[in-house]
Amino acid sequence: MYVCICKGITEKQIQDAITSRNSNNPKEILKALGVGSDCGTCVEDAVSTLLEHSAKSPYEMKDSSNKS
Repeated sequence: MYVCICKGITEKQIQDAITSRNSNNPKEILKALGVGSDCGTCVEDAVSTLLEHSAKSPYEMKDSSNKS
């Protein structure tokens, strides 16, 4: 599903960016993809998608297990 119509960014592209960058920082990921840089309507949905995927990503699980 498209998250950002202006830039043609999909949920999958956001998920792939999280994985490839080993980051779940919303500002970093959205800036890298250009999400929200035109009309801004998509920012809330994009951040929601990012946070949802971050909770499931192997990077996050690995990161949180190292904190114990």
